[in-house]
Amino acid sequence: MCKMTSGKPIKSHAIHANNDKPSEGTRIESIDAYRRGVKLLHEKCKALQRSNERLVFRLHKVRKMTKVRERDVERLKARLDNYGDGWRTAPDPAEVKEEGEE
Repeated sequence: MCKMTSGKPIKSHAIHANNDKPSEGTRIESIDAYRRGVKLLHEKCKALQRSNERLVFRLHKVRKMTKVRERDVERLKARLDNYGDGWRTAPDPAEVKEEGEE
């Protein structure tokens, strides 16, 4: 009888070429090793999922912050226009030199 592990049957003659029957101890050890591997893989998957969930949360938060900022900038522009402020024609502060600078 062949066991199924990863979808492929294990060939008994490949494991035990000397035609010895596997002892109960080696069978239990291989099952335990398989279970440890599955448990380790499961833990890694859970950690990756938690990390992905944090990233998605952060993306949503940044997207929301960006929308709020854009809305605030538009409100500020509209208010400055209502006050008649000449902010659109004002020189760029980075290009204006202070007195004493050359």
